[in-house]
Amino acid sequence: MSLPPYSIRHEFLAIDEGLAQLLHVDESDPSKDWIVPIGHPQARDMQLIGNGRVLIGHHHGWSEFEIATGRVLFEFTGYEGVTAVRRQPDGHTILAGVDIAGVTGVVILELDETNSEIRRAIYPGDYVRLIRQTGQGTFLMCCNDRIREGDREGNYLREYPVEGFYHAWKSLRLPNGNLIVSAGYGAFMVELDPSGEIVRKFGGKENVPEEVNPFFYAMFQLLPNGHILLANWQGHGEGFGESGVQMLEFDTAGQIVWHWSDASRISSLQGVLVL
Repeated sequence: MSLPPYSIRHEFLAIDEGLAQLLHVDESDPSKDWIVPIGHPQARDMQLIGNGRVLIGHHHGWSEFEIATGRVLFEFTGYEGVTAVRRQPDGHTILAGVDIAGVTGVVILELDETNSEIRRAIYPGDYVRLIRQTGQGTFLMCCNDRIREGDREGNYLREYPVEGFYHAWKSLRLPNGNLIVSAGYGAFMVELDPSGEIVRKFGGKENVPEEVNPFFYAMFQLLPNGHILLANWQGHGEGFGESGVQMLEFDTAGQIVWHWSDASRISSLQGVLVL
C-alpha cells in the first residue's frame, strides 16, 4: 500500500513545533509562502481571528501574526503553562492550562479586551491540551487518556475515556452530537457517540501506508466537505523532516486524499489550519 497521487491544492498555515516556526504554504502560488519564528516555546493552538490575522497560542499566552506576511502584530505574554487560547466573538480571550495564574488544577481564564482577567474556572486534574467550546456553552478538554466536558463553573459534566488515548490532543462536537478526537500518541482518529461508544476509527498504522508513520496525531481541522485534515507530529526538536508524512487529509471513509511533507522546510508539524 502506498500513498495515492492527489489533485487537491491547499493554502494552509502550520506550526512546526520541532523548529518553533510558523509556515504559510500556498500550493497554487508558492511565491506567497513564508516561514517565521514563533518566538515562544510550546506553540500549540491556532485560530483565525479576522482582519487577516491568525492567533497562535503558546506557553506564555498568544501572538497574532499577519497571514499575508508572517509579521507579528501583537503579543500577550502574561502567564506560563498555557496550552489553549480561543478568541471570542465579543473580543474576549479564553486561555487554558494546568496550574496557571497561581492556581492548582486545570484552569480556564477569560480576559476582556484589555487582557484583564474577568472570570476563571478551576477543575480538578493535572493534564490538559487543547480545549474547544460547544454549541451548548460547555468546554471539551483533552485530558490525556480521556476527553472531559466541563461547564463554565469548574464542574465536569461527563468524560469519555478511550483505550489507546495517550496525550489526546483535540476534540470537536459534530453537528450530529458525536465527538471527533485525535488520540495523540495513540496515533488514530476516532468518532464517539454521545455515550462514548466508538462509531468509527481511522488513520491508525493498520489503515495507512507504512511511509505515513503515524506517531502522534495532533491538531486537526474539520473541512466543510466532512474531510479531516490532520497534523502527524513526529517528535521534539530538529531532524524529523524525513520522518513520516506530516500532514494528511482523510475523506469521510477514512481514506487519505491529500498529503504534504517537505523535509527541506520542516522538522515536526503539530498544528494546521487550511485557509
